[in-house]
Amino acid sequence: MGKQELDNLVKIGTLKAEVASRKEFDGILTSARRALVDAQNESIETDSQFDLAYGAAHRFALAALRQHGYRSENRITVFQTLVHTLGTDNAATPTYRFS
Repeated sequence: MGKQELDNLVKIGTLKAEVASRKEFDGILTSARRALVDAQNESIETDSQFDLAYGAAHRFALAALRQHGYRSENRITVFQTLVHTLGTDNAATPTYRFS
């Protein structure tokens, strides 16, 4: 499961098929890991920590997509394809609790 859905997104122009590059993949992971470490720096503003953590999450998701030979210019699409690039049938469904 996954490739067919990703190929369907290529057909409608949401994704682009592009040969995966190990060098690019490794660079994205390195950048994501660095941003994640920087996000834990408590001496910077909370907003900046969040931005760094969000950027790291995006890069990890992008690395998974690139590893499968696809590219997207849309951040939301990169996150939405995780269910296919990680090889799971279940997307995490957020639970919201209000007091």
